[in-house]
Amino acid sequence: MNYTKTTVDYNDLPERVTFLRDELGLKGVGIGLIHLHAGKGYKFLHQHKEQEEVYFIMKGRGIIHIDGEDIDVSVGDIIKIDPDGKRALKAGDDSELVAICIGGVPKDGYPRHTESHTLIDDGIPDFDNPPHWYKNDKDVISLLKHLKEKNKKI
Repeated sequence: MNYTKTTVDYNDLPERVTFLRDELGLKGVGIGLIHLHAGKGYKFLHQHKEQEEVYFIMKGRGIIHIDGEDIDVSVGDIIKIDPDGKRALKAGDDSELVAICIGGVPKDGYPRHTESHTLIDDGIPDFDNPPHWYKNDKDVISLLKHLKEKNKKI
């Protein structure tokens, strides 16, 4: 069989990024399903070494923060981000946000780390500078400090 099929209920996604690497046996493209509740967003900015990403907004509205700029997004918007672009996504204060993020795999292949739960593991998290919507959230800042220490060990 030359295909793999899975079914996703976009109305019942967990609030997080759901990666489809294992479900689809992906080797050449990374796919993440993103569900953010109203007012919630990524807790840190990130960029990539090689991977460009394309975000498809499927439901709701919010903002995507890229290199210091907030860009409004809503259903039907498609945003391509170069690897160097520091980015984070946030649902609108009164709207959940569902998006699909797709990234291509360079010819050398990924994942590079066997413990990675994503296919494309060239992300560069910025744990020192949370997105502006979490700048004063002590719980998020504490979490980012923890993640930074944990990431140093990898």
